[in-house]
Amino acid sequence: MKKDYIDSELYKILSFTPEASATVQNRIDSTYEQIRNNAASVSKNQGTPIRGKKKIRSGFYLGFAAALILVLGFLGFGNPVLAGKIPFIGRIFELVGDKVGYPGDFSENSVSISAPVSEKENADTLLAESNINDDANNGKLSVSETDVYSQTVDDITITLSEASYTEMALYFSVELYNEEGFPEDFDRVRNMEDYILSYNILFMNSRQDFDFSAVSTDLYDIEALNRCAEESLPTPTLIEGTFADPNTFLGIIRVDLEMLWEQAGAESLPPEFTYTLTINNLWAKLNESKDVPLTDPETGEVTILKEPVRKYYEGPWTFTVPVSLDQTDTQVKEIMETNADGIGISKVTKTRYEIKADIILPENADPFDYIVTITDADGQILDSQGNILEIYSVYGRNTDTVHVYVVDYYTFMDECKDDNAYLLPEKALYQTTIEW
Repeated sequence: MKKDYIDSELYKILSFTPEASATVQNRIDSTYEQIRNNAASVSKNQGTPIRGKKKIRSGFYLGFAAALILVLGFLGFGNPVLAGKIPFIGRIFELVGDKVGYPGDFSENSVSISAPVSEKENADTLLAESNINDDANNGKLSVSETDVYSQTVDDITITLSEASYTEMALYFSVELYNEEGFPEDFDRVRNMEDYILSYNILFMNSRQDFDFSAVSTDLYDIEALNRCAEESLPTPTLIEGTFADPNTFLGIIRVDLEMLWEQAGAESLPPEFTYTLTINNLWAKLNESKDVPLTDPETGEVTILKEPVRKYYEGPWTFTVPVSLDQTDTQVKEIMETNADGIGISKVTKTRYEIKADIILPENADPFDYIVTITDADGQILDSQGNILEIYSVYGRNTDTVHVYVVDYYTFMDECKDDNAYLLPEKALYQTTIEW
């Protein structure tokens, strides 16, 4: 018989975070510069147009983390906390919104995703089979009240029930339920020694489609939006979150929009459109490796490399969601100011979850030679939000006043990052202060 957990127990379970040792922190600091250099190098080689050039904080940083973790070793999967499926649907934002790499108070501004009838029936059956009722979940959820997307392929059921939208990103809450249970190795937060993140990550190969067919062509260049959506926008590759028990992963998917409307040359996105996400497969690394031969094409010499073994779950799981952006929450400050060398900021945009500043550069300048960084009212550099380094998170920080700096890339990396943020006013090529 499945146990029903009260909220205090759930928060205690889901808030578990191992302490990071001094050694780990040192490794994090040393790895950070590699991450930035790799991201900039990869993005630069992709030949992105200057208007859309951004430093990408994509899955590449995970390669460095994985290499580091492989050396540090692992702990066994012991003492699983939960033994059954818990009524999380409709509450995932509330439970894990601050336990991902792009945190936010998503539950305060979330909307229920309205599913087609067939998918609702599937969800109702799933919940009914899970013995979920009003008494078990303190009245927060019942089968009749649930309005979710839920699809099962083999043993994996993926459920979307909440969404929160801004002009820069779409956020979806996700529950993944594995009837047979996920491998112990997937829960690295609890079971990997010196794991450097406070949340778990599941990788995915995905496809996304935007349907702007119902949007007025008098107000938006639909052809440009469609072209950029097909050619220029990276698809989501990560689900970040927490294992509630060996069978259940609670997470959030972030879909970046900023590159879409910026590269399309639009001032904003249409307030309503349809978004389709297809998850082709899911995977994560196991705590074991395999030998992979690598042959030198010139000498024929064979080198044996160690590569982590991956565990895959094949889909596809497809979700088509009507999106209604909350554009009333977007704040924009027009700056349009430069220094004598033509370096400056055109505008600063802030939503409830993120903030970014658009750089102005002289003709023929390389955007990758500069960093646009933003500090909070206390002078501390904000953390990146999502896959683009220069979109910053406002979560848990005082951003009523922010300071924007344009810094030479190497000056920032060598002298101004982390605890040296106090040097930014001295080292910046351009700076401005914004009060919201």
